[in-house]
Parts: sequence; C-alpha cells; structure tokens
Amino acid sequence: MSRADARFDAVQRLLAEGRLEPARAACLRLVQGAPKDAGAAALMSELCERSNQMPQALHWACRAADLGGDSALLARAGWLCHVENQGAKGEKYLRRALEMAPGDARARSILANILGESRRFGEMAALVREGLARAPGDVELSSLLAGAMLNLARADEAAAILRGLCESNPGNAGAAGGLALVLNYVPGIEPREVFAAHRRFGEIIERQHPAVQRSFSNSQDPARRVRVGLVSPDLRSHSVAWFVEPILRHHDRAAIEIVVYQTNYVEDEVTARLRPMVSAWHDMSAATDPMLAKRIVEDRVDVVIELSGLTQAHSLGAMLTRPAPVSMTYLGYPNTTGLRVIDRRVVDSHTDPAGSEGLAVERLLRLDPCFLCYQPPMDAPEPAFDSAAVRPMTFGSFNSAQKINDAVIALWARVLLATPASRLVLKSVNFEDSALREETHGRLVRAGVEAGRIEVLPPVKERGGHLATYAAIDVALDPVPYNGTTTTCEALWMGVPVVTLAGRSHAGRVGVSILNAVGRPEWIATSEDAYVRIAAALAADRARLGADRRVLRAAMAGSVLCDGPGFCRRFESAVRDAWREWCKA
Repeated sequence: MSRADARFDAVQRLLAEGRLEPARAACLRLVQGAPKDAGAAALMSELCERSNQMPQALHWACRAADLGGDSALLARAGWLCHVENQGAKGEKYLRRALEMAPGDARARSILANILGESRRFGEMAALVREGLARAPGDVELSSLLAGAMLNLARADEAAAILRGLCESNPGNAGAAGGLALVLNYVPGIEPREVFAAHRRFGEIIERQHPAVQRSFSNSQDPARRVRVGLVSPDLRSHSVAWFVEPILRHHDRAAIEIVVYQTNYVEDEVTARLRPMVSAWHDMSAATDPMLAKRIVEDRVDVVIELSGLTQAHSLGAMLTRPAPVSMTYLGYPNTTGLRVIDRRVVDSHTDPAGSEGLAVERLLRLDPCFLCYQPPMDAPEPAFDSAAVRPMTFGSFNSAQKINDAVIALWARVLLATPASRLVLKSVNFEDSALREETHGRLVRAGVEAGRIEVLPPVKERGGHLATYAAIDVALDPVPYNGTTTTCEALWMGVPVVTLAGRSHAGRVGVSILNAVGRPEWIATSEDAYVRIAAALAADRARLGADRRVLRAAMAGSVLCDGPGFCRRFESAVRDAWREWCKA
C-alpha cells in the first residue's frame, strides 16, 4: 500500500467514526500531498458537505471532476453547482456525465431540474424522455416529465403521466401529491375527484409517518398572548409575500406574537423588509421536517400555520407530527392538504361557499368578507394607457402559463371573435421558453384567431417594468379552472378591469372573492357565454375603461382587499377563537 493510500484509508476510518474535524484535517494533508488525485479531492468535497460547508464542497467536487473523474464525480459536481445556484456551470458537468454514462438517471434528473429552473421546459421534456426510453417507468424521471408538461401548458398530459405513475406506484407520496396538485389546473375535473386525490396523498404520508401523540406544556390561558408560527419557503419576492406582509405589518403585538420559520435558503430585499416585523425569524432552510417540528415544539408555538400546501418545498412532514396545539393551512395553495392532523383551512364564503365542507379534510375557517389582504407594491407606476386612443382594443392575461389549457384557449378565442379587431397579449415567466411562446400562439391560431391579433411576450423580470406592461392592455382575462390571485390584484391596482368565470372549486373562485372585495361583482361571469358578453361589453365602452383606469386604484386601496389593519383584526380573532377552543378541550 502506498503512503497516499494509507492516508486515504485513515481519512475514511475517521469519517466512518464520525470524527469530521480530524478527518477534514487529515484529508487536507492528503490533497496537499496528492494535488492531482481526483479521489482525494472528491473525499475532501464529501467531508466539507458533511460539515455543511457547501461552497468548499463545490470547490473540491469541481476539482475532482476537472482532474478527469468518472461520471459519478462529474454528476456530483453538477449537483453541487445546482445546490449553489451555479446552474450553467453544473449543466456542463452533467452533460459530460451523461456522455460517459447515458443511463445515469440521477445525473439526468439533476440536469432536468437545472433546465426547468432556467425555463427551458421543452429541452427538459426532451431530456427526460430520452431517460425514460432507457428506464421506462422511472419514478423520478416520470415526475419530472409531468412537471415539464405542466409548465408547457399541458396540465392534462401531466395528469395522465401522474395517474399512470400512481397506478404503478400506489404508495408513492410524491406521485400522489403531484397528481393532486396538477388536477387543480385541469378543466372538466369534478371537485370530488380532486378532493379524493388529495385525500389519497394524505393517507399515504399518514401511513409513512405514524401519528404522534403529543402532550403540550403550553399554558391553557385563552386570554393570553398567542404565539403564532408561520412556516413558508416563500417569504421573498414571491406572491405569498404580498399577502403575508399585511399580517406581519399590522398584527397587534399585544395579542399575538409571530415567529417565522423560513424553509428556503433564498433571501432578498423582501425578506430583509419583512424580518424586522416579527418577534423571531428562524432560518430552517437546512432543516429536515423532524428538525423543523422539533424547533416549533421547543419554541412552544400555540398556533402553527403552514403557507405552502402541496407546492414545491412544502413542510407537511413537519405538520404530521402536530408540533403545536392548533394547526392551520392558508394562502399558498388553493386546496385541502389532505391531512387529518391539520385542524383548519383559511378560506372565505366566496371561495368555499356553504356546502364545500366535504371538499376539505380540515375544518373550513371562513375569514369573511375576503380571505386575502393584498399589500400593493410601493414602487408601482401610475396607471396609464399605452397609446390607448390609437391602438386596437387589447385583452390580456399575465397569469402563469401553467393555467393555460384547451378550455381557456377556446374561451379566450371566443372573446376575440366577439370583439372584431381586438388583440390578445399574454405574458408569463414560462414564456422565457421561445418554443412555448410559439406553441401557445399556434394554439390560439388553431382556435380560430388570426395570427396578427396575438402577442405572446417573455417575462419582464423587474417588477416595476412588469407592472408598467399593464398599460398595454385594456381588459384582463382570468383563466379557468385555476384563477389568478396576484395577477388579478396587480391588474386592478394598475387600473385594468378583470373578467372572471366563477368555478366550482376554491381555485376557480378566488376571482369571485377578489372582485367582490373591491366592489366589482359585475365583472364576475357565471357561464362561458356571460364571460364573453362581459368582456365584449367592457371592450365596447372605451370611455368607461378610461374612467376605470383613473379610479380603480383608489377604490381598491379603500376596499377590504387592502385594509391591512381591518384584516388583521379579523385574522387575530380567528386565531384567538381557535386557541380558545383548544384551551377548553
């Protein structure tokens, strides 16, 4: 055995014994003595990762890969690049790994995620299909293909993939949760079927995580200050933040104490603005669900509210252990979690009218008149027309392309055909993918709209510029069956009327709640024919549109939708009632 081999074995023994610091020191001597040894560099990377020193782990992984490592070392370097937000660099390593080992499903999955995060969904789908040709039925690759199809505005195809995956893997929580989420976007699905999919997801993870019988030491004083824990990965430049901010900004600190558990490592200027508004802010981005639950218990939180539902990076595993006496789900997801352990789901009487109780596992907590409170952007430009007197009447939707489907394409085509010479402008973050822009344009043409009347725009990354784009449209069209939320609020704030079609589920009735909150119920349609009539009537009255452009912002600012203090009093009362009920139990 060579001297280098002996040192390598010594490091491995220290690592096996869990002695990370001695192992790292020994490994550093090893790489200094053998600077061109890819295995030594890879071991150093592993040690740094085990010590949660991710930048150093990335450095050594790249060094190992650059020294001529095998496909596994290349894939590891690509993965760490992905973790450290260096996707372009990671893509190069991963493509090299796949050249060496085309059947490496893990390398393919990591690369697919990088492509998805850079909005290259067509490339992502093609890459994953290549992998599935080699490994049919692979759960991870199939799930990634479903995600790509959803982002390519093909929710029906995503649902079909996930249904097949659930049939072949009936106990897979990821597949079940993915199907439940995607069904929110698919038109024509009965609400009971969507609920059943959520409950199946709940049953699977409940079986995987047996219920914890926890006794709480929280003081059962119904009148005392209540400690409320908010769990979210989205307290940053994200839609969730625009609706959480009024709670953080206006809550009565004598009545409730707010503790935030941030589960995403991404921070920005919004995070920095929100952090001082609460009693405590814990970075739990590196925590597992059990670690998060343990922290919530140790903090003696009285009411824990999760803000993600089944969306990516959720923390429902922590909620399964019932880390607080009272648990709720709110805001970030338009449906039930499917978990019996969560006590309440915050909604209102418009989104979830009487009779909706059977579509949620949780008890519905109706926060009337509107379950939302919007924090308008402080730097939004003033509402304005973009050459409104000379350009054609322009409809628009800036909603996520995930919400586009054949039904909404047909509906919007009817609107344009009912208003001769009008135009339609679509904009979405997903339209960074030029192929998706072309495909969406083609779908509208195939629905009967002349090509020159359609414009599909890439995203405007700066928020002020995004809002300024509303000057180019006269009437906003809400998608079905999954309405907009932030986009509807933004359109109204920029003086643009929004036409919505009341659906049969929460996701399809958020527009009803928002428009009632701002006093514009006349823009709510109860049928597709009515939707077309309302849109056409608005388009026919440009004088009225001009008046709306001038007054909508002030009307919205004075409405319940933007009444932060009033909303917080209702929110606090609901929290207090839930706390009081637990104290009496």
